[in-house]
Amino acid sequence: MPECFERRKGGEHSGMGSNGQRVLVLAARQPEFTGLLEAAGYEVDARTRPLDDADVEADVAVVFRGRLIGRKQAATLAERGIPVVEVLTVEPPGASREDWVRLSNRIPKSDLVQVVHAVVAWARTRVGAAAPAA
Repeated sequence: MPECFERRKGGEHSGMGSNGQRVLVLAARQPEFTGLLEAAGYEVDARTRPLDDADVEADVAVVFRGRLIGRKQAATLAERGIPVVEVLTVEPPGASREDWVRLSNRIPKSDLVQVVHAVVAWARTRVGAAAPAA
C-alpha cells in the first residue's frame, strides 16, 4: 500500500499528544474526527484502506463503514479482542454490546469522541480486572 494514503504516527517531531491510549480509525475520510481525538490526547492511527491480516496495536478501534471499509472490518477487530465503535451510514441493524458499539453517522463528531472516552475507560477496567492479583 502506498504510504501517501496513510498518516504518519505521532513521534518526537509530532505535535500529537498522547494519554497512553491508542485509537485506530478506519475511515475513508475523517480528518476532523481524528483531529478531535488527537486534541483529546489520544495517539491516533488513521487508516484509509481496509486492514489486511497484519497485527494491529490499538486500545480501541473506530470503524466508519462505507463503500471502501466493509462490514468485516469491525467483526475482525472485535474477534481480536479490540473494542470497536462502528459508525454506520444507516440505522444500526442490531444491538450494541459492551465491546462493540454501533452508531449512526448522524452522531456529532464531538459526541463520538465522548463515546470513545467511555469505551476506552471500559477497556481499561476490563484489562485491570483481568490482571492477576499480586
